[in-house]
Amino acid sequence: MHPLQRYMQTRYEYGGRGPDAYDCYGLVRAVRAEIFGLPWMPHYRFAGDDDKRAMTLAARHANRHLTPGPPEPGAIAECWRGELCTHVAVVVELDGRLAVLETDKGSGPRWDYLEDFEACHLRVIYYH
Repeated sequence: MHPLQRYMQTRYEYGGRGPDAYDCYGLVRAVRAEIFGLPWMPHYRFAGDDDKRAMTLAARHANRHLTPGPPEPGAIAECWRGELCTHVAVVVELDGRLAVLETDKGSGPRWDYLEDFEACHLRVIYYH
């Protein structure tokens, strides 16, 4: 079984931090730590998908310790609409191509190749 398959079998839940349910930030947080061995990011339980202002505050706080750069496995893909962070996902490699793993209340967990993901969002910034 592919290591990411476990996350594909979870469900979406507002404020979810795993292991059975995640929101977009919770999924990014878990995959970066559990798959890529990166330090655990703060919980930010107040910053769920439905509260874009809180999500933006959490993103700005987290970005103080991260560096923007090109997409690479383990990077956070932050989606911005104007001054609001509207969604986050994590960059992964699938079949030798860059993709993102994400979740939301409409679809649950899914992955998209990078170019398809970027086409669905106004501005995507990658952080390492």
